[in-house]
Amino acid sequence: MSVFKKIQSEDENNASSHGGAGSMRWLLTYADLITLLMAFFIVMYAVSKVDMVRYQQLAQALGQIFNSSAGSMILPEPGSGEQVVPPDELTGISSELQAYLAQQGLKDQVFVTSTSQGLIISFTGSVLFDRGQATLHPEAVPILQKISGYLQQVPNYIGVAGSTDDLPINTSQFPSNWELSAVRATTVIRYFTETAGLAPSRFIALGYGEYHPLFPNTSEDGRRQNRRVDVIIYRQNPFATQGKGNSPAG
Repeated sequence: MSVFKKIQSEDENNASSHGGAGSMRWLLTYADLITLLMAFFIVMYAVSKVDMVRYQQLAQALGQIFNSSAGSMILPEPGSGEQVVPPDELTGISSELQAYLAQQGLKDQVFVTSTSQGLIISFTGSVLFDRGQATLHPEAVPILQKISGYLQQVPNYIGVAGSTDDLPINTSQFPSNWELSAVRATTVIRYFTETAGLAPSRFIALGYGEYHPLFPNTSEDGRRQNRRVDVIIYRQNPFATQGKGNSPAG
C-alpha cells in the first residue's frame, strides 16, 4: 500500500505542478494490471494442477481396464502373461496329432485343421459320445489323455465347442440341442481340468446346438459329421478379438 500511496502522492504533486495533467497516473493503472495478471496466472496454474491430477487418475484407471497398445480388454493369459506358442509349433502339434490319429484308425472321425483362429481338433460322430448322450465313452479317454499332453505344452486359451445335428431332442436332461451341445463341451473340459489337471482358467465352453453345421443335415453321414466337439487351441487371446467382430470359436 505504501507504493500505491507514494505513486498517488507523486501523481498529485505532478498534477499540481503541471496543471492537473496526471503524468504519473498510468503507473497506478499499470500496477493494477500487473496484480490482475499475477492473480490470473496463479488461478490458471492451480487449475492445471487439478486437471493433471484428474488426468493421471483417469489414465491409471483406464490402464487397468484397457490394453494401452491394442485398446482391448486386459485378461490374464494362462501361463505367463501374453505368451502364446509360435505358429510353427502349432503346425508341429498338428502333424504329430494327425500321425497319432492315423495310428489309432481315427483319421476319418477326428480331424485336425489349422485356421486363422487356431488349431482345431474336431471329434465327429460317436467318438466321444453316443447319440443324444453326454457321457464319455471309455474308449475316448486315451484319446483325450493324449491330446491333454499336447495342451499341457502350450499356454494358449482353449475353447471346447459342442455341436449337434438337426434332429430334435426333448428329455428331462436335455430339453433341446442347446443343452446337449453345452453339456458335451463341459464334459470334455471337466476331463481336461479334473482328470488331466489342466488349469480351468484356460478353457472356454461353447454350445452351438444345431446351428453351426459343417455339412447339410440331409443324410446320415452329414448328420454324423455335424455331431461334433471341437477343441480349439487359440492363436491369440480370444477375448481381445471379440471387439473386432470375431467370436471366440467360429
